[in-house]
Amino acid sequence: MCANKKANDDSLIVAIRDLNTHGQGVGVIENDPSGDCQGMICFVDGALPGERISGTLRERKRNYLIVTLDQVLEPSLDRIDSDCRYFPECGSCRLRHLNYPAELAVKEKHVRDLLSRNGLLGHDSPVFKQIMGMKDPLHYRGKSIFPVTSDPAGSGLLIGQYRYGSHDLVDLHDCHIQSRPALALVNRIRELASRDQVTAYDERTHDGTLRHLLIRTGFSSQEIMVVFVVNDRQADEAITSWLPLLKDTIKPLGFALQSSWINDMDTRGNRILSSKYRHLDGSQTIEEIINGVTYRISPDSFFQVNPRQAAVLFDEVIRAAELQPGERVLDLYSGVGAISLQFASAGKELVPPLEVTGVDRVKQAVMDARANAKINELVNLSFIEADATEWLKDYEDNAENQPFDIIVVDPPRKGLDPKALDVLRESGTPEIIYVSCNPATLARDLALLSDVYGIESVQPIDMFPRTTHVETVVLMSRNG
Repeated sequence: MCANKKANDDSLIVAIRDLNTHGQGVGVIENDPSGDCQGMICFVDGALPGERISGTLRERKRNYLIVTLDQVLEPSLDRIDSDCRYFPECGSCRLRHLNYPAELAVKEKHVRDLLSRNGLLGHDSPVFKQIMGMKDPLHYRGKSIFPVTSDPAGSGLLIGQYRYGSHDLVDLHDCHIQSRPALALVNRIRELASRDQVTAYDERTHDGTLRHLLIRTGFSSQEIMVVFVVNDRQADEAITSWLPLLKDTIKPLGFALQSSWINDMDTRGNRILSSKYRHLDGSQTIEEIINGVTYRISPDSFFQVNPRQAAVLFDEVIRAAELQPGERVLDLYSGVGAISLQFASAGKELVPPLEVTGVDRVKQAVMDARANAKINELVNLSFIEADATEWLKDYEDNAENQPFDIIVVDPPRKGLDPKALDVLRESGTPEIIYVSCNPATLARDLALLSDVYGIESVQPIDMFPRTTHVETVVLMSRNG
Protein backbone atom coordinates (compact mmCIF):
# COMPACT_ATOMS: atom_id res chain seq x y z
CA MET A 1 0.00 0.00 0.00
CA CYS A 2 1.22 3.47 -0.90
CA ALA A 3 2.28 5.30 2.27
CA ASN A 4 2.36 9.05 2.82
CA LYS A 5 5.83 10.31 1.99
CA LYS A 6 7.96 12.55 4.12
CA ALA A 7 9.14 15.89 2.78
CA ASN A 8 12.65 14.62 2.14
CA ASP A 9 11.57 11.59 0.14
CA ASP A 10 12.19 11.53 -3.60
CA SER A 11 9.37 12.89 -5.70
CA LEU A 12 6.76 10.88 -7.53
CA ILE A 13 6.97 11.04 -11.34
CA VAL A 14 3.57 11.16 -13.00
CA ALA A 15 2.51 10.84 -16.65
CA ILE A 16 -0.64 12.93 -17.18
CA ARG A 17 -3.16 11.44 -19.60
CA ASP A 18 -6.38 13.45 -19.22
CA LEU A 19 -8.30 16.13 -17.32
CA ASN A 20 -11.22 15.40 -15.02
CA THR A 21 -14.33 17.54 -14.48
CA HIS A 22 -12.56 19.47 -11.71
CA GLY A 23 -9.76 20.53 -14.06
CA GLN A 24 -7.24 18.22 -12.41
CA GLY A 25 -4.72 16.31 -14.45
CA VAL A 26 -5.41 12.57 -14.38
CA GLY A 27 -2.25 10.50 -14.50
CA VAL A 28 -0.41 7.34 -13.59
CA ILE A 29 2.56 7.07 -11.26
CA GLU A 30 5.33 5.91 -13.54
CA ASN A 31 8.20 6.22 -11.09
CA ASP A 32 8.04 5.92 -7.31
CA PRO A 33 11.39 5.29 -5.59
CA SER A 34 9.62 3.32 -2.85
CA GLY A 35 7.66 1.23 -5.34
CA ASP A 36 4.53 1.51 -3.23
CA CYS A 37 2.65 3.85 -5.56
CA GLN A 38 3.89 2.52 -8.88
CA GLY A 39 1.14 2.37 -11.51
CA MET A 40 -1.54 4.00 -9.36
CA ILE A 41 -4.02 6.54 -10.73
CA CYS A 42 -3.63 10.06 -9.37
CA PHE A 43 -5.15 13.53 -9.68
CA VAL A 44 -2.90 16.59 -9.91
CA ASP A 45 -4.06 20.22 -9.76
CA GLY A 46 -2.41 22.34 -12.45
CA ALA A 47 -1.17 19.45 -14.63
CA LEU A 48 -2.21 19.05 -18.27
CA PRO A 49 -2.61 16.06 -20.60
CA GLY A 50 0.65 14.94 -22.21
CA GLU A 51 2.85 16.28 -19.40
CA ARG A 52 5.28 14.52 -17.11
CA ILE A 53 5.45 16.09 -13.68
CA SER A 54 7.12 15.52 -10.35
CA GLY A 55 4.98 15.80 -7.28
CA THR A 56 4.41 15.02 -3.64
CA LEU A 57 1.71 12.77 -2.28
CA ARG A 58 -0.93 14.92 -0.58
CA GLU A 59 -3.70 12.43 0.11
CA ARG A 60 -4.41 8.77 -0.42
CA LYS A 61 -7.89 7.54 -1.26
CA ARG A 62 -9.07 3.99 -1.66
CA ASN A 63 -8.61 3.79 -5.44
CA TYR A 64 -6.53 6.83 -6.29
CA LEU A 65 -4.04 9.38 -5.03
CA ILE A 66 -4.04 13.18 -4.87
CA VAL A 67 -0.63 14.57 -5.75
CA THR A 68 0.65 18.13 -5.33
CA LEU A 69 2.45 19.45 -8.41
CA ASP A 70 6.07 20.35 -7.65
CA GLN A 71 7.55 20.71 -11.12
CA VAL A 72 6.51 20.26 -14.75
CA LEU A 73 9.25 18.10 -16.24
CA GLU A 74 7.87 17.89 -19.77
CA PRO A 75 5.27 20.60 -20.46
CA SER A 76 2.39 20.23 -22.86
CA LEU A 77 2.61 22.21 -26.09
CA ASP A 78 -0.83 23.56 -25.14
CA ARG A 79 0.32 25.03 -21.82
CA ILE A 80 0.25 28.84 -21.67
CA ASP A 81 1.01 31.43 -19.04
CA SER A 82 -2.15 32.41 -17.22
CA ASP A 83 -3.50 35.86 -18.07
CA CYS A 84 -5.12 36.17 -14.63
CA ARG A 85 -3.27 37.24 -11.50
CA TYR A 86 -5.77 35.32 -9.32
CA PHE A 87 -5.35 31.95 -11.07
CA PRO A 88 -5.30 29.24 -9.79
CA GLU A 89 -6.33 30.43 -6.31
CA CYS A 90 -9.73 31.77 -7.49
CA GLY A 91 -12.28 29.01 -7.97
CA SER A 92 -14.06 30.61 -10.93
CA CYS A 93 -11.71 29.33 -13.68
CA ARG A 94 -9.84 26.04 -13.84
CA LEU A 95 -8.24 26.19 -17.30
CA ARG A 96 -6.47 29.53 -17.71
CA HIS A 97 -3.15 27.67 -18.17
CA LEU A 98 -4.48 25.82 -21.24
CA ASN A 99 -4.87 27.48 -24.64
CA TYR A 100 -8.48 27.83 -25.77
CA PRO A 101 -8.40 25.46 -28.80
CA ALA A 102 -6.98 22.75 -26.54
CA GLU A 103 -9.64 23.49 -23.92
CA LEU A 104 -12.32 22.95 -26.55
CA ALA A 105 -10.68 19.68 -27.61
CA VAL A 106 -10.67 18.47 -23.99
CA LYS A 107 -14.37 19.24 -23.60
CA GLU A 108 -15.27 17.57 -26.88
CA LYS A 109 -13.29 14.48 -25.88
CA HIS A 110 -15.04 14.43 -22.51
CA VAL A 111 -18.44 14.25 -24.20
CA ARG A 112 -17.25 11.54 -26.62
CA ASP A 113 -15.69 9.50 -23.80
CA LEU A 114 -18.80 9.50 -21.64
CA LEU A 115 -21.27 8.80 -24.43
CA SER A 116 -19.18 5.97 -25.88
CA ARG A 117 -18.11 4.36 -22.59
CA ASN A 118 -21.22 2.18 -22.27
CA GLY A 119 -21.25 1.17 -25.94
CA LEU A 120 -24.03 3.61 -26.76
CA LEU A 121 -21.94 5.12 -29.56
CA GLY A 122 -18.57 4.47 -31.09
CA HIS A 123 -15.94 7.01 -30.08
CA ASP A 124 -15.54 8.02 -33.72
CA SER A 125 -19.24 7.90 -34.58
CA PRO A 126 -20.27 10.48 -37.21
CA VAL A 127 -23.13 11.65 -34.98
CA PHE A 128 -20.55 13.54 -32.89
CA LYS A 129 -20.15 17.11 -34.14
CA GLN A 130 -17.20 19.41 -33.55
CA ILE A 131 -17.62 21.51 -30.42
CA MET A 132 -18.82 25.07 -30.95
CA GLY A 133 -16.56 27.46 -29.09
CA MET A 134 -17.00 31.13 -28.27
CA LYS A 135 -15.50 33.67 -30.67
CA ASP A 136 -14.45 36.02 -27.87
CA PRO A 137 -14.36 34.06 -24.59
CA LEU A 138 -13.96 37.11 -22.34
CA HIS A 139 -16.25 39.01 -19.94
CA TYR A 140 -19.19 36.81 -20.87
CA ARG A 141 -21.07 36.36 -17.59
CA GLY A 142 -24.51 37.95 -17.55
CA LYS A 143 -25.14 36.98 -13.93
CA SER A 144 -22.57 37.14 -11.15
CA ILE A 145 -22.80 36.59 -7.41
CA PHE A 146 -20.01 38.09 -5.31
CA PRO A 147 -19.64 37.02 -1.66
CA VAL A 148 -18.60 39.71 0.82
CA THR A 149 -16.48 39.37 3.95
CA SER A 150 -14.34 41.49 6.24
CA ASP A 151 -10.69 42.02 5.41
CA PRO A 152 -8.66 40.14 8.06
CA ALA A 153 -6.12 42.99 7.88
CA GLY A 154 -8.84 45.35 9.07
CA SER A 155 -8.87 47.57 5.97
CA GLY A 156 -12.50 47.31 4.89
CA LEU A 157 -14.28 44.62 2.89
CA LEU A 158 -13.27 41.85 0.54
CA ILE A 159 -15.60 41.25 -2.42
CA GLY A 160 -14.86 38.53 -4.95
CA GLN A 161 -15.01 34.76 -5.39
CA TYR A 162 -14.15 31.82 -3.18
CA ARG A 163 -10.78 30.18 -3.40
CA TYR A 164 -10.77 26.84 -5.16
CA GLY A 165 -11.79 24.13 -2.71
CA SER A 166 -12.34 26.46 0.24
CA HIS A 167 -14.62 29.08 1.77
CA ASP A 168 -11.90 31.72 1.86
CA LEU A 169 -12.45 34.76 -0.32
CA VAL A 170 -10.27 36.07 -3.15
CA ASP A 171 -10.68 39.86 -3.33
CA LEU A 172 -11.25 40.44 -7.06
CA HIS A 173 -10.38 43.76 -8.62
CA ASP A 174 -10.34 42.43 -12.18
CA CYS A 175 -11.52 39.29 -13.93
CA HIS A 176 -11.62 37.97 -17.49
CA ILE A 177 -15.03 36.25 -17.31
CA GLN A 178 -17.11 38.73 -15.30
CA SER A 179 -18.70 41.58 -17.25
CA ARG A 180 -16.80 44.86 -17.21
CA PRO A 181 -19.64 46.90 -15.66
CA ALA A 182 -20.10 44.28 -12.94
CA LEU A 183 -16.41 44.57 -12.03
CA ALA A 184 -16.60 48.36 -12.03
CA LEU A 185 -19.55 48.22 -9.63
CA VAL A 186 -17.79 45.74 -7.33
CA ASN A 187 -14.73 47.96 -7.07
CA ARG A 188 -16.80 51.08 -6.42
CA ILE A 189 -19.02 49.39 -3.83
CA ARG A 190 -15.93 48.14 -2.00
CA GLU A 191 -14.66 51.72 -1.75
CA LEU A 192 -18.02 53.15 -0.69
CA ALA A 193 -18.67 50.45 1.91
CA SER A 194 -15.26 51.05 3.47
CA ARG A 195 -15.81 54.80 3.45
CA ASP A 196 -19.21 54.53 5.13
CA GLN A 197 -18.09 51.74 7.48
CA VAL A 198 -20.68 49.27 6.22
CA THR A 199 -19.91 45.93 7.82
CA ALA A 200 -19.67 42.56 6.12
CA TYR A 201 -21.76 39.64 7.31
CA ASP A 202 -19.94 37.18 9.57
CA GLU A 203 -21.44 33.71 9.14
CA ARG A 204 -19.89 32.51 12.39
CA THR A 205 -21.48 35.18 14.62
CA HIS A 206 -24.46 36.09 12.41
CA ASP A 207 -23.47 39.75 12.76
CA GLY A 208 -22.74 42.36 10.08
CA THR A 209 -24.79 43.63 7.17
CA LEU A 210 -23.61 43.04 3.59
CA ARG A 211 -23.58 39.35 2.56
CA HIS A 212 -23.50 39.22 -1.25
CA LEU A 213 -23.82 41.29 -4.38
CA LEU A 214 -25.89 39.94 -7.26
CA ILE A 215 -25.21 41.75 -10.53
CA ARG A 216 -26.99 41.05 -13.81
CA THR A 217 -25.77 42.41 -17.14
CA GLY A 218 -27.98 42.90 -20.18
CA PHE A 219 -25.37 42.95 -22.94
CA SER A 220 -27.74 43.86 -25.79
CA SER A 221 -29.72 46.44 -23.82
CA GLN A 222 -26.64 47.67 -21.92
CA GLU A 223 -28.70 47.58 -18.73
CA ILE A 224 -27.44 46.56 -15.30
CA MET A 225 -29.29 45.23 -12.26
CA VAL A 226 -27.69 45.19 -8.83
CA VAL A 227 -29.07 43.39 -5.77
CA PHE A 228 -27.58 44.07 -2.32
CA VAL A 229 -28.07 40.98 -0.16
CA VAL A 230 -28.16 42.08 3.48
CA ASN A 231 -28.47 40.50 6.91
CA ASP A 232 -30.09 43.60 8.45
CA ARG A 233 -31.20 47.12 7.55
CA GLN A 234 -28.30 48.98 9.14
CA ALA A 235 -26.86 50.08 5.76
CA ASP A 236 -30.10 50.95 3.94
CA GLU A 237 -29.45 54.68 4.02
CA ALA A 238 -25.83 54.30 2.89
CA ILE A 239 -26.74 51.92 0.05
CA THR A 240 -29.42 54.30 -1.21
CA SER A 241 -26.94 57.17 -1.18
CA TRP A 242 -24.51 55.14 -3.35
CA LEU A 243 -26.89 54.73 -6.30
CA PRO A 244 -26.09 58.02 -8.10
CA LEU A 245 -22.37 57.30 -7.74
CA LEU A 246 -22.81 53.77 -9.07
CA LYS A 247 -24.72 55.10 -12.08
CA ASP A 248 -21.83 57.45 -12.81
CA THR A 249 -19.33 54.60 -12.41
CA ILE A 250 -20.66 52.51 -15.29
CA LYS A 251 -21.86 55.30 -17.53
CA PRO A 252 -18.44 55.68 -19.26
CA LEU A 253 -18.65 51.97 -20.13
CA GLY A 254 -21.87 52.59 -22.04
CA PHE A 255 -24.11 50.87 -19.46
CA ALA A 256 -26.96 52.18 -17.33
CA LEU A 257 -27.82 51.07 -13.80
CA GLN A 258 -31.41 50.27 -14.69
CA SER A 259 -32.62 48.35 -11.65
CA SER A 260 -31.54 48.36 -7.98
CA TRP A 261 -32.77 46.09 -5.21
CA ILE A 262 -32.17 44.93 -1.66
CA ASN A 263 -32.67 41.28 -0.73
CA ASP A 264 -33.27 40.67 2.99
CA MET A 265 -31.48 37.43 3.88
CA ASP A 266 -31.48 37.26 7.68
CA THR A 267 -31.20 33.52 8.26
CA ARG A 268 -28.11 31.41 8.85
CA GLY A 269 -26.78 28.96 6.30
CA ASN A 270 -25.33 28.82 2.80
CA ARG A 271 -28.45 29.95 0.98
CA ILE A 272 -27.64 33.17 -0.90
CA LEU A 273 -31.03 34.78 -1.57
CA SER A 274 -34.35 34.89 0.21
CA SER A 275 -37.75 35.54 -1.33
CA LYS A 276 -37.88 38.99 0.35
CA TYR A 277 -36.95 41.73 -2.13
CA ARG A 278 -37.22 45.50 -1.75
CA HIS A 279 -37.11 47.61 -4.88
CA LEU A 280 -34.83 50.64 -4.49
CA ASP A 281 -34.63 52.44 -7.80
CA GLY A 282 -35.29 52.26 -11.53
CA SER A 283 -37.32 49.60 -13.29
CA GLN A 284 -38.05 46.22 -11.76
CA THR A 285 -36.45 44.30 -14.65
CA ILE A 286 -33.72 44.54 -17.24
CA GLU A 287 -33.83 43.21 -20.79
CA GLU A 288 -31.67 40.92 -22.89
CA ILE A 289 -32.24 40.29 -26.59
CA ILE A 290 -31.17 36.97 -28.10
CA ASN A 291 -31.79 36.14 -31.76
CA GLY A 292 -34.36 38.93 -31.96
CA VAL A 293 -36.32 37.71 -28.91
CA THR A 294 -36.56 40.07 -25.94
CA TYR A 295 -36.33 38.60 -22.44
CA ARG A 296 -37.39 40.61 -19.42
CA ILE A 297 -35.28 39.49 -16.46
CA SER A 298 -36.27 39.95 -12.82
CA PRO A 299 -33.89 39.60 -9.83
CA ASP A 300 -34.59 35.90 -9.30
CA SER A 301 -35.15 34.86 -12.92
CA PHE A 302 -33.33 31.71 -13.97
CA PHE A 303 -31.65 32.77 -17.20
CA GLN A 304 -28.65 31.80 -19.29
CA VAL A 305 -25.42 32.95 -17.61
CA ASN A 306 -23.75 33.51 -21.00
CA PRO A 307 -26.33 35.34 -23.18
CA ARG A 308 -24.00 35.76 -26.17
CA GLN A 309 -23.26 32.04 -26.41
CA ALA A 310 -26.89 31.24 -25.63
CA ALA A 311 -27.65 32.54 -29.12
CA VAL A 312 -25.44 29.76 -30.49
CA LEU A 313 -27.13 27.17 -28.27
CA PHE A 314 -30.63 28.28 -29.27
CA ASP A 315 -29.71 28.29 -32.97
CA GLU A 316 -28.47 24.73 -32.66
CA VAL A 317 -31.66 23.57 -30.93
CA ILE A 318 -33.78 25.15 -33.68
CA ARG A 319 -31.54 23.70 -36.40
CA ALA A 320 -31.79 20.20 -34.91
CA ALA A 321 -35.60 20.41 -34.86
CA GLU A 322 -35.95 21.10 -38.64
CA LEU A 323 -39.32 22.72 -37.98
CA GLN A 324 -42.24 22.03 -40.28
CA PRO A 325 -45.54 23.98 -40.58
CA GLY A 326 -48.10 23.13 -37.95
CA GLU A 327 -45.79 21.04 -35.77
CA ARG A 328 -46.41 20.91 -32.03
CA VAL A 329 -43.45 21.39 -29.72
CA LEU A 330 -43.35 20.65 -25.98
CA ASP A 331 -40.68 22.32 -23.86
CA LEU A 332 -40.33 20.50 -20.53
CA TYR A 333 -38.60 22.34 -17.66
CA SER A 334 -39.21 25.52 -19.66
CA GLY A 335 -38.17 27.99 -16.94
CA VAL A 336 -38.65 31.60 -18.08
CA GLY A 337 -39.38 30.32 -21.58
CA ALA A 338 -35.91 30.80 -23.02
CA ILE A 339 -36.17 27.94 -25.52
CA SER A 340 -39.96 28.07 -25.98
CA LEU A 341 -39.77 31.69 -27.10
CA GLN A 342 -37.05 30.87 -29.61
CA PHE A 343 -39.21 28.10 -31.11
CA ALA A 344 -42.29 30.31 -31.24
CA SER A 345 -40.34 33.12 -32.89
CA ALA A 346 -38.70 30.79 -35.43
CA GLY A 347 -42.02 29.19 -36.35
CA LYS A 348 -44.41 32.12 -36.26
CA GLU A 349 -44.24 32.71 -40.03
CA LEU A 350 -44.92 29.09 -40.92
CA VAL A 351 -48.34 28.29 -42.35
CA PRO A 352 -49.90 26.91 -40.28
CA PRO A 353 -47.71 28.30 -37.49
CA LEU A 354 -45.83 26.26 -34.96
CA GLU A 355 -47.63 25.50 -31.68
CA VAL A 356 -45.37 25.62 -28.61
CA THR A 357 -46.18 24.56 -25.04
CA GLY A 358 -43.86 25.15 -22.09
CA VAL A 359 -44.27 23.39 -18.74
CA ASP A 360 -42.52 24.29 -15.48
CA ARG A 361 -43.42 23.92 -11.82
CA VAL A 362 -41.93 27.25 -10.64
CA LYS A 363 -44.69 29.86 -10.46
CA GLN A 364 -42.44 32.90 -10.92
CA ALA A 365 -40.69 31.32 -13.90
CA VAL A 366 -44.04 30.67 -15.61
CA MET A 367 -45.15 34.24 -14.90
CA ASP A 368 -41.90 35.56 -16.42
CA ALA A 369 -42.36 33.29 -19.45
CA ARG A 370 -45.88 34.55 -20.07
CA ALA A 371 -44.73 38.17 -19.73
CA ASN A 372 -41.91 37.53 -22.20
CA ALA A 373 -44.33 36.01 -24.70
CA LYS A 374 -46.55 39.08 -24.40
CA ILE A 375 -43.79 41.65 -24.96
CA ASN A 376 -42.63 39.70 -28.03
CA GLU A 377 -46.23 39.50 -29.32
CA LEU A 378 -45.98 35.75 -29.69
CA VAL A 379 -49.39 34.14 -29.64
CA ASN A 380 -48.48 30.67 -30.86
CA LEU A 381 -47.32 29.43 -27.47
CA SER A 382 -48.65 28.81 -23.98
CA PHE A 383 -47.07 28.15 -20.59
CA ILE A 384 -48.41 25.78 -17.96
CA GLU A 385 -47.52 25.80 -14.26
CA ALA A 386 -47.21 22.12 -13.35
CA ASP A 387 -44.75 19.36 -12.58
CA ALA A 388 -43.38 18.57 -16.04
CA THR A 389 -43.31 14.80 -15.58
CA GLU A 390 -46.78 14.55 -14.04
CA TRP A 391 -48.27 16.85 -16.66
CA LEU A 392 -46.82 14.85 -19.55
CA LYS A 393 -48.00 11.57 -18.00
CA ASP A 394 -51.54 12.89 -17.60
CA TYR A 395 -51.45 14.24 -21.15
CA GLU A 396 -50.27 10.93 -22.61
CA ASP A 397 -52.83 8.95 -20.58
CA ASN A 398 -55.63 10.81 -22.36
CA ALA A 399 -56.18 8.90 -25.59
CA GLU A 400 -57.81 11.92 -27.21
CA ASN A 401 -54.57 13.93 -27.07
CA GLN A 402 -52.30 13.85 -30.08
CA PRO A 403 -48.58 13.19 -29.46
CA PHE A 404 -46.27 16.14 -29.73
CA ASP A 405 -44.01 16.18 -32.78
CA ILE A 406 -40.98 17.31 -30.76
CA ILE A 407 -40.21 17.29 -27.04
CA VAL A 408 -37.37 19.44 -25.73
CA VAL A 409 -35.92 18.64 -22.31
CA ASP A 410 -33.43 20.88 -20.52
CA PRO A 411 -33.13 19.36 -17.04
CA PRO A 412 -30.84 20.40 -14.17
CA ARG A 413 -27.39 18.83 -13.72
CA LYS A 414 -28.85 15.73 -12.06
CA GLY A 415 -30.57 14.88 -15.34
CA LEU A 416 -34.00 13.32 -15.79
CA ASP A 417 -35.59 11.38 -12.96
CA PRO A 418 -36.64 7.74 -13.64
CA LYS A 419 -40.33 8.63 -13.88
CA ALA A 420 -39.62 11.28 -16.51
CA LEU A 421 -37.62 8.79 -18.53
CA ASP A 422 -40.48 6.28 -18.38
CA VAL A 423 -42.99 8.89 -19.54
CA LEU A 424 -40.75 9.92 -22.44
CA ARG A 425 -40.30 6.30 -23.48
CA GLU A 426 -44.07 5.86 -23.66
CA SER A 427 -44.81 9.24 -25.22
CA GLY A 428 -44.84 8.23 -28.87
CA THR A 429 -43.13 11.51 -29.76
CA PRO A 430 -41.09 11.16 -32.98
CA GLU A 431 -38.18 13.39 -31.84
CA ILE A 432 -36.61 14.44 -28.56
CA ILE A 433 -34.02 17.19 -28.21
CA TYR A 434 -32.05 16.83 -24.99
CA VAL A 435 -30.15 19.92 -23.80
CA SER A 436 -27.68 18.89 -21.11
CA CYS A 437 -25.24 20.70 -18.84
CA ASN A 438 -23.76 17.46 -17.47
CA PRO A 439 -22.35 14.85 -19.90
CA ALA A 440 -22.31 12.16 -17.18
CA THR A 441 -26.06 12.27 -16.49
CA LEU A 442 -26.69 12.79 -20.20
CA ALA A 443 -24.90 9.52 -20.99
CA ARG A 444 -26.91 7.72 -18.31
CA ASP A 445 -30.25 9.04 -19.60
CA LEU A 446 -29.47 8.37 -23.27
CA ALA A 447 -28.61 4.77 -22.40
CA LEU A 448 -31.95 4.37 -20.61
CA LEU A 449 -33.79 5.71 -23.67
CA SER A 450 -31.72 3.85 -26.25
CA ASP A 451 -34.09 0.93 -26.84
CA VAL A 452 -36.78 3.40 -27.94
CA TYR A 453 -34.81 6.38 -29.31
CA GLY A 454 -31.74 6.42 -31.53
CA ILE A 455 -29.17 9.23 -31.44
CA GLU A 456 -29.03 11.34 -34.60
CA SER A 457 -26.55 14.05 -33.57
CA VAL A 458 -24.47 15.17 -30.59
CA GLN A 459 -23.43 18.83 -30.57
CA PRO A 460 -21.18 20.04 -27.71
CA ILE A 461 -21.27 23.81 -27.07
CA ASP A 462 -18.88 25.74 -24.85
CA MET A 463 -21.10 27.93 -22.68
CA PHE A 464 -18.51 28.53 -19.94
CA PRO A 465 -15.03 29.20 -21.38
CA ARG A 466 -12.05 28.67 -19.07
CA THR A 467 -14.06 26.30 -16.86
CA THR A 468 -14.53 22.54 -17.25
CA HIS A 469 -18.28 22.76 -17.95
CA VAL A 470 -19.73 21.88 -21.34
CA GLU A 471 -23.26 21.98 -22.73
CA THR A 472 -24.55 19.37 -25.19
CA VAL A 473 -27.51 19.32 -27.59
CA VAL A 474 -28.59 15.81 -28.59
CA LEU A 475 -31.20 15.00 -31.24
CA MET A 476 -32.95 11.65 -30.87
CA SER A 477 -35.53 10.04 -33.13
CA ARG A 478 -37.88 7.20 -32.30
CA ASN A 479 -36.70 3.79 -33.50
CA GLY A 480 -38.65 2.05 -36.22
